[in-house]
Amino acid sequence: MLKNIALVLLVGITAFSMFRYIAELKARYALQDNLAQAQSQIVVMVEEKQNLLQEIGKEKAANEQLTVKNSALKDNLRASKKRMVRFFQDSAKLESEIEDTRARLSVLKAENRALIESRKRIAMQNEQFRLKLSSVVELKKAIRDLKNNKNNTLENEIEGNRGFLIKDGQLTSAQNIKIEVVPAQTKE
Repeated sequence: MLKNIALVLLVGITAFSMFRYIAELKARYALQDNLAQAQSQIVVMVEEKQNLLQEIGKEKAANEQLTVKNSALKDNLRASKKRMVRFFQDSAKLESEIEDTRARLSVLKAENRALIESRKRIAMQNEQFRLKLSSVVELKKAIRDLKNNKNNTLENEIEGNRGFLIKDGQLTSAQNIKIEVVPAQTKE
């Protein structure tokens, strides 16, 4: 009986050990499956990590490019502002110069008008003298008036050559001056 009890005990221990061994094998296979799944997840996560690192690197490079571009644009904006200020200053200078030029132009126009009027008056006087002096009678009258005025002015003049004309260092009043009058030609 002792043998039977020992045999039953041994069969029970063997059956228990077999069940226990099978349970441990099942747990081992489950752990291996879990380990394989975890390793595949690790591989996927490592790939995702590499992708994310590459994206972060691309984002950093893009951010650096944007920073460089932004600083270039800021420099360009500062230079543009300086140019605009200089253009406004030049514009103000040009406007003041234009105003000065307009003022001078208006003065010149007024002087030009006065000179034109003076020229017209002189031309009219010249024409009157030409018509007056084209006749011998009028020319003789003019010469007499000049002689009379010359005598009157000689008494009044103190400085200078007293109205005498000097030619080659000699007075011409002592010489006889011959004046020829030629009548003006008229248009026919």
